[in-house]
Amino acid sequence: MAKENETEEPGLLLHHWDADGMSSAAILLRCLEGTYETFTPTIGNYLLNEEDKEEIRKLDPDHTIVADMALPKDSIEFLKGFGGVHIFDHHIQERHDVEMHHNPIISGKTPKEYPSCSWVVTEYLELEPDILTILGAFGDRETKLKENERAMNVIQPLMDSFKVGFDDMLRCVHMMDTLHKLGDRKSIREFPWFLMDVTHPNEILSRKDLKENLEKLEETIERLSKRELTRSKENLYRLRLKTPYNIISTVTRKISWSRSDDDIVMVTNPSFHPGETQVYIRGAIPNSKEIIEYVRNKGHSAGGKEDVVGMVIPTEQEDEILDEVIKKL
Repeated sequence: MAKENETEEPGLLLHHWDADGMSSAAILLRCLEGTYETFTPTIGNYLLNEEDKEEIRKLDPDHTIVADMALPKDSIEFLKGFGGVHIFDHHIQERHDVEMHHNPIISGKTPKEYPSCSWVVTEYLELEPDILTILGAFGDRETKLKENERAMNVIQPLMDSFKVGFDDMLRCVHMMDTLHKLGDRKSIREFPWFLMDVTHPNEILSRKDLKENLEKLEETIERLSKRELTRSKENLYRLRLKTPYNIISTVTRKISWSRSDDDIVMVTNPSFHPGETQVYIRGAIPNSKEIIEYVRNKGHSAGGKEDVVGMVIPTEQEDEILDEVIKKL
């Protein structure tokens, strides 16, 4: 990848907007040579929309590295028009015809072996796990990490060396994730450059701006997570939000992880993007890949892993699409 960037044109480092995406990008920045522009797609979308594409055209990158984003084929084909594409990921997806697509999950590995994209990148680059590796894992798995003995055997010695606890690491990623929850795309793009020099959790925990963000969001998340659910079928529970914040993933996770492992929680929010509804499903999903493919074949944004599916669909088609999704659950 470094050899490809011997021209004066910058490479594009396109990453997910969450803690894992920013941590994965920071690990890559530490190792890459040459000039790179960091970029995250429109928050809440799992594809490149026309505004994203226009911005990338202006950047005119020499090549692209994608981290922690399961982009659909048409978005990848767009990026290939500028040069080579290299992908690091751990989501459910088809293998793309690109220079490199490194996703151990596609090859049959399990999420317990690779709890985050940061874990994937660290291993691929033959690096020793460090704070960035575990930040990504805390961002994606949160308290579920305690159930992953393999991951905790790596994480616990690092926390001990930092003299911090599990809750301190959780607070780090909660603070980082306030950026996308508040829609601060500019800061998301800048954050990997800050992270690449971070060596201790206190460098994140001491940031006043992130502390203020978290205080602003915590009350809202707690209140919405305690709202009564509607039971749609035997093990499916639904909640509809109306919030301008990108907190649907956090609310869904909080509700799902407080319930039985056999339950499925579906949360919708039509108030983040005008004319669009965010949908998050988490829990004992029997066929995540089928649901993702169904939504993508309808021409809409969708992505996920074995226990979570996220999508953005037109509000006017919401009932039709979700009726079909529920039949598949």
